[in-house]
Amino acid sequence: MVKEYFGTYTFPFNWEAVVSGFWVKYPNPYSKHVVSEDVVSRSLSENNVLVTKRLLVKERNFHMPKWAEKYVTFKNVFVIEESYCDINKKTFTSFTRNFSSNSLMTIIEKCVYTIDPNNPNQTICTKQAHIFSPLLFGSGIEQFALKRFKKNADKASQGLQWILEKFQVNKFKGYC
Repeated sequence: MVKEYFGTYTFPFNWEAVVSGFWVKYPNPYSKHVVSEDVVSRSLSENNVLVTKRLLVKERNFHMPKWAEKYVTFKNVFVIEESYCDINKKTFTSFTRNFSSNSLMTIIEKCVYTIDPNNPNQTICTKQAHIFSPLLFGSGIEQFALKRFKKNADKASQGLQWILEKFQVNKFKGYC
């Protein structure tokens, strides 16, 4: 069975600033588990959408329940992030998914950043995630992962907001 997460976060910054800050959001004090990020590819589509693929390496910095420890022997999780920046439609969509440890669990996250229709100086991020474990006792793993995901989703948004505040985003304008 798949567990799902849905949430929103409002950034008190305009869309251009948030998207520009997205590219430099690591390191930040809320995402210390992100070990590295590397651009794998970047291209401009026929529709003038910037398509970027990045490899993220995240350190497994949480404690597993005792019953799961013997199944989790890896230290790092490898994640692929694909993003689509449409400057004309003012939408930025990112997809992340782990491609290591899939035999234990797969997490696919989608974030869509759009201009707040009630305030053009704010940006709304709509997040959704699907968590799946193929194991016989996968329901327990999925529940554990969902609980961690909820906690970390807020931290990820706080980390990007910290970057935006720290660098006073005007310096990043035009980097989408």
